[in-house]
Amino acid sequence: MRTLMADSAAVRRATTILATAAAALSLASCGDDAENREFGTFTDCATVGRPVVTNDPAGDQRRTNGTPDDSAPQGDLTVLRVAKSPNRLCAEFRVKQPIKPYVAFVLTMRPQDADTPVVQLEGTVLAGQAPEAFLDASGTGRSFRKIEATVGIRGDRLSIVVGRGPFIDQKAEALFRSFRFQARSAAAVKDEGRVTDCLPVCQ
Repeated sequence: MRTLMADSAAVRRATTILATAAAALSLASCGDDAENREFGTFTDCATVGRPVVTNDPAGDQRRTNGTPDDSAPQGDLTVLRVAKSPNRLCAEFRVKQPIKPYVAFVLTMRPQDADTPVVQLEGTVLAGQAPEAFLDASGTGRSFRKIEATVGIRGDRLSIVVGRGPFIDQKAEALFRSFRFQARSAAAVKDEGRVTDCLPVCQ
C-alpha cells in the first residue's frame, strides 16, 4: 500500500457522474463555520491505521482539454492520506477550500508490481443528499456499484472508510491487502464544464 502510481487513463467515472451537474451549491450542514462544516460521518484515517501521506501543490487543476482552471477549488487536491487495518481501508482527500457539490474523488488501486487489475474507490458529493461511496473492480471505470461505507466531509476534507466485504464481492480481495495508488478529483463548474486534478501527477 505504500507506493504511488502514475495517472490512470481508466479513471472516467469522476467526470462522467458530473456530466449533468449545474452550478455548485452549498451543502446543508450543521454549524456555520465552513472550515469545520461536517456532512455525513467524517473519519480521521489515523484512527484506522498509520496513514501514508502524499502532498500535491494547489492550483494545478485542468479542464478536460488541458487548460488550467482555478474556478473549482473544492476539487483542488492538496493532501491524500491512505490507511488500512486488516479489515478496513480509509482514504482521506483534502482540497484547497471547503467541499461543496458537485465534486467526486477517486482512489485508484493497482498491484504493487503490475498494471492490472485496476480497482477504483469513489466518493461523490451531490446536492441534496449525503456523500456516497462506489467501487469498480472491472478495470473499465464503467461498472461502479454503490457500496456500504462510511463517507463524510469535514470542511476541506472528505473521508471514505470501507471494509473488506465490497472487495470480496467484486473479487478484488488481493488488492485490498496490498496496492499502489493514485487519486483524482473532478468538479463541475458553472459553464457545465469539468475540471480535474490528480495526485501525485497527471500524465
